[in-house]
Amino acid sequence: MLRHGSISTEVESKPFYFTLAALICCLAAAVLIFCLGGGGALAIAAGVMLSVVALAAAATLFAMVTDYACIDNGMLTMRYLFRRKQVPLTEIGKITCKDNVYSVFGKKDELLGTINGLLSGIDEILYELDKNGVRFE
Repeated sequence: MLRHGSISTEVESKPFYFTLAALICCLAAAVLIFCLGGGGALAIAAGVMLSVVALAAAATLFAMVTDYACIDNGMLTMRYLFRRKQVPLTEIGKITCKDNVYSVFGKKDELLGTINGLLSGIDEILYELDKNGVRFE
């Protein structure tokens, strides 16, 4: 779901649909409570709490959609939220893994970016990087 190239990570469909359903349900319940709740303190508190949960679901959904890595034309593209970094595969020095986050370093040991290790398709990315001679630590 939501592939960005032939070699790409992607969002798992079940968490995506679960978060989308939570967003829709919370928004619908908040609108119903505000419209039909009668304006009592309990109705307002419940509506506000559902609105907060809907905002959290929307932020999570946005983070899910914008978190990916892909390899295309010899370039590794890493994206998370509003940060996007493209690096030629020949400029990657090493990759380390800690807590399911792959850190990509350049030839001079500068951090170029990170890749989420829990995304679907990460094995294809790692295989392609290994095939191009990137060192893993």
